[in-house]
Amino acid sequence: MNCNHPRLCAAAVMALAATTAQADVLVSNLAQPERAFSELTSLFWAAQSFVTDGSSHPLQSIDAMLGTSAYRGDDTEYVAELHASGPGIIGSLLTTFSFGSTPSGAPTAISLLPDSGVTLAAGTTYWLVVGERHGSLDSEYLGWSYADGNASTGPGSLGAFGYSTDGGMSWSASTFDTPNPFRLAVNVAPVAAVPEPSSIALMALGLVALLAMRRVHRTEVSR
Repeated sequence: MNCNHPRLCAAAVMALAATTAQADVLVSNLAQPERAFSELTSLFWAAQSFVTDGSSHPLQSIDAMLGTSAYRGDDTEYVAELHASGPGIIGSLLTTFSFGSTPSGAPTAISLLPDSGVTLAAGTTYWLVVGERHGSLDSEYLGWSYADGNASTGPGSLGAFGYSTDGGMSWSASTFDTPNPFRLAVNVAPVAAVPEPSSIALMALGLVALLAMRRVHRTEVSR
């Protein structure tokens, strides 16, 4: 790298060495084609399980393929929750989610943002529960798209899905032999990586450039 100005040189090197922390995908099947979608109401809720890999991960968000029918009543509350796995299929509530955008029309990827911090344990099953609560003014449904096939990407995996006919009070699970897991992507904080030798060398070069810049500045001041 040729650089005649120490300040610009240092900035360029440090920018090159720095990395922007972004989410890692633990497991996703969003790229799979849609087979159909389930119509979720105040009574009929759905859940999809996923299994973590051999590491623990702070959960950042979950993207779910959600949409709605044409009419939405003004007292609808969309529900998304993360649950542990338990004896009754769906275990204890771990966190609720805020919807990054409002589902509307055909299913699209809606970001679900955890309302409290959750660290996913290694080798553990979790359930994303989706439904809605509404009163007499509502006649619409919340649609959750499911895939035509079991394929997924990422170090984690997808498991069974389940349904509730009483608004999440009790659950029955379907086996994963049926190729229609609900479409989602679980996004987690990236695992801290050990800097590669090339990155360390770049950072060292940046520090040298900064020192050179300070030396030039002092020389100019002394004059």
